[in-house]
Amino acid sequence: MATRSVIAKLDDNGIKAVYCHNDGYLEYNGKLLDTHYTNENKVDKLLAEGDISSLGREIGIKTDFNSSCYNKGDDFAYQCKFYARDRDEKGTEAQKFKNEAELLDSDLVSMSNGFIYLYAYGTWYVYDNQTIKYNDIVATYQFVELEEVLYNVKALR
Repeated sequence: MATRSVIAKLDDNGIKAVYCHNDGYLEYNGKLLDTHYTNENKVDKLLAEGDISSLGREIGIKTDFNSSCYNKGDDFAYQCKFYARDRDEKGTEAQKFKNEAELLDSDLVSMSNGFIYLYAYGTWYVYDNQTIKYNDIVATYQFVELEEVLYNVKALR
């Protein structure tokens, strides 16, 4: 069974979010996002590709959906696999939400059995959808209360 997750970005225009099917746990997607998606431009490019089957270190190029995106000896896939780009699926573009309440009440979040990753003004935050709270499992990640991230955006700037 896959650990599904949501990858989202909060800015002055609201929230943009995509579904990610595989490896949504902190030690994989969390670490990849925090390590390889550290600037807003790359996060925007990631979300522009739409829903993700597997997150990788790089966004990459169109590839056979069924091929391996791992380099020999790598712990992480080199490039992402996207439903639209790599499997020609329709209806997998990023979804837009006015606010956090709309995101948390969405089908996108309800079909995710894992984590919600939120990029907000230069920092990644994670919300554990299983325990309905932020988790501080990995000391290198920054965690704050959901209300602080989503209601007090000015504090993040």
